[in-house]
Amino acid sequence: MCIPVFGGHERFAQCLNRVLAHTAPDVRILICDDASPDPRSAELVAELAASSQAPHEVSYLRRERNVGFPANVNGAFAAAAPADVVILNSDCEVAEGWLDGLRDAAYADTRVATATALTNNGSIVTVPRRNHPVRELPAGWTLDRAAAAVRAAALRIRPRLPTAIGHCVYIRRSALELVGDFDPAFEPGYGEEVDFSQRCVNAGLCHVLADDVFVLHTGGASLAPDGQPNPAQSQHEQMLADRYPYYHEAVKDAEEDYSRPLARALAVARRALTGTSVVIDARILTGPMTGTQLQVLEVIAALSRTEQLRITVIMPEQPGDYAERTLQSLPGVRLVDPETVEQRGVERADLVHRPFQIGSDEDLAFLAPLGERLIVTNQDLISYNNPLYFASSIGWRGYREITRSALAIADHVVFISEHARDEALAEDLLDPSRASVVYNGTDHTLFSARAERSVAPPGAERLPEGAEAILCLGTDFRHKNRLFALRLLAELRERHGWPGYLLLAGPHVRHGSSLPDETDWLEQHPSAAAAVIELSRVNEEGKAWLYERAALVLYPTVHEGFGLVPFEAADHDRPCLWAPVTALAEVLPPEAAPIVPWSPELTAEAALRLLREGSAREQNIRTIREAARGLSWDRAAAELLQIYRETCDAPVTPASATERRYGFMRGLLSQDALRLIGPHGILPVDLQRPLLALAMHPQVGRPMFSVLKLGYRASYRWRRLGRAPQQRRER
Repeated sequence: MCIPVFGGHERFAQCLNRVLAHTAPDVRILICDDASPDPRSAELVAELAASSQAPHEVSYLRRERNVGFPANVNGAFAAAAPADVVILNSDCEVAEGWLDGLRDAAYADTRVATATALTNNGSIVTVPRRNHPVRELPAGWTLDRAAAAVRAAALRIRPRLPTAIGHCVYIRRSALELVGDFDPAFEPGYGEEVDFSQRCVNAGLCHVLADDVFVLHTGGASLAPDGQPNPAQSQHEQMLADRYPYYHEAVKDAEEDYSRPLARALAVARRALTGTSVVIDARILTGPMTGTQLQVLEVIAALSRTEQLRITVIMPEQPGDYAERTLQSLPGVRLVDPETVEQRGVERADLVHRPFQIGSDEDLAFLAPLGERLIVTNQDLISYNNPLYFASSIGWRGYREITRSALAIADHVVFISEHARDEALAEDLLDPSRASVVYNGTDHTLFSARAERSVAPPGAERLPEGAEAILCLGTDFRHKNRLFALRLLAELRERHGWPGYLLLAGPHVRHGSSLPDETDWLEQHPSAAAAVIELSRVNEEGKAWLYERAALVLYPTVHEGFGLVPFEAADHDRPCLWAPVTALAEVLPPEAAPIVPWSPELTAEAALRLLREGSAREQNIRTIREAARGLSWDRAAAELLQIYRETCDAPVTPASATERRYGFMRGLLSQDALRLIGPHGILPVDLQRPLLALAMHPQVGRPMFSVLKLGYRASYRWRRLGRAPQQRRER
């Protein structure tokens, strides 16, 4: 291995000490001094050579005059022949395992010419902030800890690089034999390793990143000791552009790409040093709480408790009071609104998690740029399979199309039951390798805070004091099967003389509501109608009151992605009637389900037992609680963390990031719009927002674009006039 030296003695001394401490004794260390003006470097090497305790062979070559970096390193190539050579800048420091990692990467393939180490200051191989070199390690890290963390997390995928990066690079002798040494035309330095690398590429070789090796690089020790750019740098960049016109574009692609192995390796190293960042879309947290909203809140709270993530939550413009208070109380959770995201943006995260279904192209367009990976939780396919839940068949078809797009674009899809996952697989919506089941928790870590206060909801005063009541809780979607609750009520009152009431609690929906059928049924059964109390406006305090007041909970749903109501009932020591259908058949014992689908006669007998027999009530509640033992939100968070890690480490699937980020937009944007904005549009990102602001300004936008249109039309006509004579001559 070779350490070129010119000035910067203190850094060189640190570099050499680290090399001696972390390099095997059988590796020859060659110090190439390019006539450094500081004599202390030579004195340090002489002291080492005289020391009997130094196990390494350290050679010292000093130039009589300064010849520049390329010629100095070429001397090392000659002196080291026929061995491979590692070039380590004198302002670098290494750690345990550095040389083994470089060597393994260099021999990962017979075509490899060079292997470059990760660093804090190394252009396209910089971590933790990609493409943002700095001279220091991240706060709180030592080099030994940082290098060990990167080595432990590395995937060792050895991604291809467009060029070797000169701070720390392993060069195979076979590459030197094939294309020759560094070109002295690049003296005193800058660009010589790029020129060498491109000659290797043109000869059929390649360059790789040793993604398990991290070295500290201070930078500027010799060619830019005062921190100012060396004039040779711009000159040599032009030489490279003249020799290799493709090179700078290739580097730009490497900097901007988020789909290929280099991006993946850099992201792994970044997460090793800064932890995993996640953006969670919580824009559903408006209005009264529903099962989906409860799930979103509990997921965020459970992930926060792990203390293993940097969490940013996107809030709705008008969040529900309870949701907002809950999230504000969570430590380490940053809340932002959509306007902040759109105007100022948020730092690109490792991943974005949408913990509920995606319902529009706009959602995908909004979320995709916010993270390097996209995870979607798809609770169920209820709306996917039911056209009644939409204003028109066109709306239903659109929802089906966006569901297909979302599950195809997502890097991973989480389902809350095996039934929901199997439905999606049966529809060929995604590959099984990208589908996981994470059951909801049933312990309701946030529920105790809600239950501390219970308040009767509006309309509850119609329930007579002391009267028995059965509670049917949920929205009036058809699959919630509230009509069965009415039929069961009639059976209990007419055939069994039960004097109680049915509480129908939950909001009405615009499309797919069972309310018209319920109204018709009630008109035909006036005696039963007198015992029905409808409570459409129920907040969390009201829901707690209903659970406390009800003698029995009825959950006659036909189709569920999970089904929380039985577990909530058991938490309040209330028995529950449920049917062994869809997800409920896997989270609760099917043989213990009291509802016989869909017979009100047989179910009425089970309901009476739960109303009258203490042992039956206790057994029902005990069965539900036993099923809930393994279903905790902390368990769900642990499983999500594992999915996050595996998804971040995995290749982008099922298609390239370009397809995932922009393919779905082809149906929304014109071809001209796509040419402007991406994925490699001609309109730079830093101009897109100012241009949008001008376009939206009422006093500026219309006149400005009118002038542009007139100019375009004039230019178009001028070009046509100019082409006409040429076309006539050609004819």
